[in-house]
Amino acid sequence: MGILLIFLTFATDFRGVWVPRWSLDDRNEIFAQLDGKFNHIFLQIFALGYAYYPSHHAPSKIHTDTWLTAFLEEAHRRNIQVSAWVNLFYSWGFAPRTTEQTHPINMHPNWYLYDANGRSMLDYSIDELRQLSSEGYYLAPSNAQVRSYLRAIINEIVSNYDFDGVHLDYVRYPRKSFVYDVYVRSAFMGQYYVDPRELTTNRTVSQRYGLWGVDDLTQAWHGFVADDLTEFIRDIQSVVKSRGAVLSVAVKPQYEEARNHYFQDWPAWLRNEHVDFVCLMSYGKNLNSMLNQALRAVDEPERVMVGIGLYLLTPQQVQQQVTLVRSQPFSGVVFFSYDQLKKNKAYLHTLK
Repeated sequence: MGILLIFLTFATDFRGVWVPRWSLDDRNEIFAQLDGKFNHIFLQIFALGYAYYPSHHAPSKIHTDTWLTAFLEEAHRRNIQVSAWVNLFYSWGFAPRTTEQTHPINMHPNWYLYDANGRSMLDYSIDELRQLSSEGYYLAPSNAQVRSYLRAIINEIVSNYDFDGVHLDYVRYPRKSFVYDVYVRSAFMGQYYVDPRELTTNRTVSQRYGLWGVDDLTQAWHGFVADDLTEFIRDIQSVVKSRGAVLSVAVKPQYEEARNHYFQDWPAWLRNEHVDFVCLMSYGKNLNSMLNQALRAVDEPERVMVGIGLYLLTPQQVQQQVTLVRSQPFSGVVFFSYDQLKKNKAYLHTLK
């Protein structure tokens, strides 16, 4: 299976579904549940710092890969492509912290993000993070050790298993206030000779550079962070491509918000061919507005798949959204998620 076959699928009707890790116990019945309606599965096999296969680089939740090999063989027998769904920087949520000593949260606490006051994200309570609308604790994307760790995991996946692609999720920062780890700050200081922390914490900066100067430096800082994340995407692409697989990313649907608040410059990733396609996380009822924004952001909308959140919609509303997507130059849809399909078979009939 490979790139040509997947892009031939794009030219017709991409019908994808996200299968989350908590549904992996269904692995022997997933195909029956999907009833031949889908041609691409995004199978979650790495999340919250745990692998769902035997890993040499991360603690494992599943210690055999017999199921995974069999799943991929059966998918390919049915002409279904499968991408390995990987939660990249989102490393732990609001559950009690794992006691697994090899998990980064215990073994490498210095790998996590910092705020402008030098406070580690790990020092924030769950209540504080909830107030900041963060899902949990994130690794620092610019940290060289973090990059090496994640690169090794992705290389392990594409080297050992016959996946057609790698699908990255949480390829972003959680919010603007957590972009101050020492690695990205040091790189910025090497070019601009100012610590970006001072732009928000030091009142004398405006006296040195003037208000316009501070604004210019702040814009440069935010662009620097986004470009640094883009550079890592290029690095991951080289790993994935070396094994003949495609690279896709789940992205925030409103591209200005994605870049300006999460440093996720996905239109540039598409434009510069750092990724093969993206999946908009366009969940909700206001789909038309999100699609119009996406059309303005990209030159090749056929490389954009539209995510539909079943958990927020009735089957009738899903049918309307599928029809809307098919009336636009996008290549298809991705349903979030398998769980809702299993609970309510009416969702399956929206893909006529």
